[in-house]
Amino acid sequence: MKTIITMIICIFSITGAVAGNGTGINQVIGKQLKVPAELKSSKLNEKVNVQFKLNSNGTIVVLDVKTTNKELKNYVEKELPKINLSNAVENKETVYFVDLNFKVL
Repeated sequence: MKTIITMIICIFSITGAVAGNGTGINQVIGKQLKVPAELKSSKLNEKVNVQFKLNSNGTIVVLDVKTTNKELKNYVEKELPKINLSNAVENKETVYFVDLNFKVL
């Protein structure tokens, strides 16, 4: 009997951040956010637009999340505030806009 092995490739990328050190933000968020386990079994190619600011200790305060995928929206709203960006940005008064691209092939 033949065995079929299916490989799922998960790719996560972050593009664009306005104001401040966008590269630092991208690196920190990219290392800490992954495709949620419950979505790895389905084909996924979703863009999530996130607007956030930082509180005084450098953690994220999510202002808005836009996506057509409710599971991804809930995931981002839950997980993003756990990330501390105090070492990645200098100006905590800035509102940031980030595009998160979640792909499962």
